[in-house]
Amino acid sequence: MKTINKTLLTFLLTTLFSIDLWAQQDIMVSQQIFSRMNINPAGTGNMKNIDAFLLGRLQWLGVDNTPKTALLNVGYYNEGLRSSFGLTTNYDNIGIGNSQTTVDAVYAYHLDLSEKYILSLGLSAGMNIGSFDPYANDLRDAEPDLSSYVKDKETEISPDINIGAELSSKRLMFGLSVTHLLESEPTTFKKGRHIYAYGRCLIPLNQELDLAPMVSYIHQHQVNEAEIGSTLFIKRTFWGGLTWKPDLKHITDMSIMCVNLGMEVNIFRIGYAYSLNMGSANNLPSNTHEILLSAHF
Repeated sequence: MKTINKTLLTFLLTTLFSIDLWAQQDIMVSQQIFSRMNINPAGTGNMKNIDAFLLGRLQWLGVDNTPKTALLNVGYYNEGLRSSFGLTTNYDNIGIGNSQTTVDAVYAYHLDLSEKYILSLGLSAGMNIGSFDPYANDLRDAEPDLSSYVKDKETEISPDINIGAELSSKRLMFGLSVTHLLESEPTTFKKGRHIYAYGRCLIPLNQELDLAPMVSYIHQHQVNEAEIGSTLFIKRTFWGGLTWKPDLKHITDMSIMCVNLGMEVNIFRIGYAYSLNMGSANNLPSNTHEILLSAHF
């Protein structure tokens, strides 16, 4: 009987799991609400001057060659031009030998609809670099038939365009965006078109506590996901929250619960999130960790 090592088995399991739910999507992180430029080019300009946001995610810690994600958003708001300029880049190691890197320049224009509400209209454009190396997997014992496999590592560079709008006030925020406009369906080398809709409000409970419930919807090809959560801020310095992420097609079978904590001191912000896999069909380990670092200058 032909056997394969743990590395290849991990790759196969990750690939099969990803086909139905996560693979070839935009990166899915738990603390996205703090910086949304990569999913909505209109989601910038909330900080004056320069705002930098860095996030790293390690999925299923303890399993070999599991997905790893890195995200960097840098934005600058110019009051005189009523405009924001930025750069967003992310790296998504989906599995063994399969990764995608996206780099986009971002622009958003801000309109004062009234004394309370601002409408931001955004556009970003750049490129997506997808690569796949079938021989990143090490085989053991008898070699399987790989005659139909791609022989060498392949890399494909494609253009990337995203649009979005965001309506905000001091305590309310609503956003709508479409990413990867040129790609209707995902492939090994490209992310499919995504549609995002989200909203958040800030509810003062007393002089020291604020509650921020949020909800979002994500559609990509045949996948429909939701996020429902809330974050409690203490003196606008410390926060903690819960977010539930169900697959709307298989709510009872597959979902994720995320716990996040963080603090903001002077110009710096640091956060941590831990994800728990839930549902009868979700047998992958829950050891998924995120670290958030940001600063505004």
